Amino acid sequence: MKINLNITTQNQYKKQTRYKENITFKGLSTPAIKSMFVFDLDGALATASQKQFDFILSKAKETNSDIIYATGRTLKEFFHLQDKMFSANKVLPAPDYLIANNGQFLYKNIGGQLLEELDYQKLLINKSNYNREHVTEAMRKISQTDKYRYTPEQLATLKNLNEVKDSDPVFYNSKITYYEWNPSKNMAEYFLAHDVILKELKKELNQILLKKGIKVKFRENYYTKPIMDACNKSILLQSNSLRRHPDGSMTALFLCAADKADGIDYIRKKRGILNSEIIMAGNDDNDIPMAKFTQNGSKFICLADSSKKLIDYCKSMSGNIFLSVENGANGIIEGLKHFLKY
Repeated sequence: MKINLNITTQNQYKKQTRYKENITFKGLSTPAIKSMFVFDLDGALATASQKQFDFILSKAKETNSDIIYATGRTLKEFFHLQDKMFSANKVLPAPDYLIANNGQFLYKNIGGQLLEELDYQKLLINKSNYNREHVTEAMRKISQTDKYRYTPEQLATLKNLNEVKDSDPVFYNSKITYYEWNPSKNMAEYFLAHDVILKELKKELNQILLKKGIKVKFRENYYTKPIMDACNKSILLQSNSLRRHPDGSMTALFLCAADKADGIDYIRKKRGILNSEIIMAGNDDNDIPMAKFTQNGSKFICLADSSKKLIDYCKSMSGNIFLSVENGANGIIEGLKHFLKY
């Protein structure tokens, strides 16, 4: 395997040579030479102790599995996570592949460095014809229709209206506002007011974008009040009282060229791995595309402390889903033992 146990130092990794054993997953239906473990990081694999990392890596070696991380983090944020864990005396191994920005970018471990897989970018553009400028313009036009524009009376309820307007002159008067949490050429992000009907908004956007030949993937996120209150001033102005849910949470909508499942399927095809030989694990809304991927025969570990939306989806699925009893890395190990029959 190409799993590297050294911590990142200025984005460099020491090269190690590892042999591969032709051992298949025990208990899976179709024998295969190659396999994949795919893990979300935050709240999932990143909660592991060093002993747990060692266990997971040993199972990867036994089953001839590539290690894939599928995260909402950027490449830079992944390195920060590695450094943070190293400071806590834990080594987060460099993966064989890193699926970053929720599937918008893919990096391959080549000679110990995580380098962008440019062919993946070409594939995304060919499949989606994604154009961020066109997507942003479509949302801007919709945001200024009567359906989504606040009345002067509603705006007057904001005591800091002038600040809101200065911070966001394009969307300040709308139930929709643009923001950038992890900006990407393949993704545009928006806060939505609590009374926006998502199904209707998605339909309107699709009608506009499909006329331009653009196919987008929608992803929703719900941020709790503590998360929102901890944001910087600009985001606090955009997530004002008119837009927030009564409990202080916020809804976000992402218009993307891809999701985590796109990265997984690309790697699977490139590596010649059968769907039945893929085990994935996650705990949040952005892991739903991985759970959906089980319809192709892959396996998914839904961690006990997962978001309600992910748990509800997993409960609606068939036997390729494992609902763990424990949280985080404990749940991952629980799921691996279930699928590998250890």
